Amino acid sequence: MDMIIPAVFSISTQITILFTGWTTSTTTQSVFALAFVFFLAIFDRFLGAVKFQLEKSWSQDLSNLRPLLPAPLIRRRSIRKANTSPLPGSARVPGGEDPGETLPASNKEYSRSALMRRLEMGGSRNKTSLRHLLPSWKASGSWCLRKDGTRALLECIRALIGYLLMLSVMTFNVGVISAVLFGVLVGELILGRFS
Repeated sequence: MDMIIPAVFSISTQITILFTGWTTSTTTQSVFALAFVFFLAIFDRFLGAVKFQLEKSWSQDLSNLRPLLPAPLIRRRSIRKANTSPLPGSARVPGGEDPGETLPASNKEYSRSALMRRLEMGGSRNKTSLRHLLPSWKASGSWCLRKDGTRALLECIRALIGYLLMLSVMTFNVGVISAVLFGVLVGELILGRFS
């Protein structure tokens, strides 16, 4: 079978959507095909809202758990306020520093000279490992077949629907493109606040 993808938009009611067995020849068949594509786009938005609501409920389940041990107290050393001033020494007001005023130091203790040496050596540009590129990645919880399987299945179904909608739009039929876009619009208007 030799299928040719059109290069221009058409407004014909004779459309082949997704496979040759689904070719519309009457206006009624065309309207039903457009309605199906419209509701498929809404269903894709519905699955996105379902996934978001599941993720939200799973994260609330994790936040209700109390830790077994209390958080450790972190003792911080104090540093002078003048050392944390963003102003250079020449712009500071003389006598405006109170030697008794202190601020807590940060957990990362970089001295100015160590920071300057690091910047002079190229900083973190030379580090290309995943640990250095994504240091703040943390899993939302431990792996669970019920949660992760549901998450993967929903995302797989959404990807399949997205590809089917994309292939439908590639018919270059104005009615199909309008039905998909209108379905996405209506789906987002109805379900957007839930995702």
